[in-house]
Amino acid sequence: MLTTCRRLLVLLSYAFILTPLCSSAQPLEKVRVGMPSFSLSFIAPRAAQVKGLFRAEGLEVELIQMATPITIVALTTKGIDYSTSSGGGLRSAVRGLPVKVVMSFNRRPLHILVAKPEIRSLNELRGRIVGFAGYGDTTEFMLRAMLRKANMDLEKDVQALQIAGSGPRLTALLADKVDSAILPPPFNFEAEAKGFVRLMAAADVFEGSVSGLTVSIDKLKENPGQIKRMIRAVLKAQAFIKEHKSESVRIMSDWLKLEPSVAAASYDIYVRGFSPDGLVSEESLLLDVNRARQALKVKEEVPLSRVVDFGILREALSEMKIAPSSR
Repeated sequence: MLTTCRRLLVLLSYAFILTPLCSSAQPLEKVRVGMPSFSLSFIAPRAAQVKGLFRAEGLEVELIQMATPITIVALTTKGIDYSTSSGGGLRSAVRGLPVKVVMSFNRRPLHILVAKPEIRSLNELRGRIVGFAGYGDTTEFMLRAMLRKANMDLEKDVQALQIAGSGPRLTALLADKVDSAILPPPFNFEAEAKGFVRLMAAADVFEGSVSGLTVSIDKLKENPGQIKRMIRAVLKAQAFIKEHKSESVRIMSDWLKLEPSVAAASYDIYVRGFSPDGLVSEESLLLDVNRARQALKVKEEVPLSRVVDFGILREALSEMKIAPSSR
């Protein structure tokens, strides 16, 4: 009888010890992230997903492809939690929509303007069909900047065709539906491998972040803790990408269905322009804001505090002991 009582006490002791552990296990928070295309510009969240960095922060992240204007609407209606289009987010904030950029993935765009083999200069695009992601997307402003180098105007000198998604723009180019298209890696490499020519790199004429994290102002107020965990995971992903080339190339190759050589070339371009600390310079942000004001015909001054909020990012950098660049 005594032995039985002792066994019962032991079992009850284990139950007492284990119960708090079981009850403290929290389910993963479901997070929906909208991105304009599955392309190199957005490899950081994909790497965070593949390497379990989101899950380590208690997040179950779903990456959903949707056009930039739709991601902004979905943010404001709480259909998604984050948009990876920081350029689109910034311009929407300039327009007065209740969104802010909280992190950037890169400091310069990766996009290339690619054209049919017989087109050898920007001037030869006059009257031709040029594909871009759409009005309000960062590719619009890149394309405007490139055309200005040849004293050309988007509305007057070319036939601008909106095609959401880098993959569909490449398909349109290969199918002779457009004469030229603005494409990020790896899509530009695929076009060039098939004989299409590179007219200009957006980075030569355009400074500014294309991808990052944009959230609604409500999200900033209601769930700053989740935002910080998202930022931490992406910062870790950026560090992983920089430090582990071969595995990062494999992630790119698997996600974007690339030949290893194309993925390796894409990797080299990405790490040259990425932001290891999620920050971009104030000068670059002001350029973006002024471009947006001009395009949207916004007359009043727009303070940076209306379009970006790097406060949570800086907290995360401090906690992770990552020294921010002088920005």
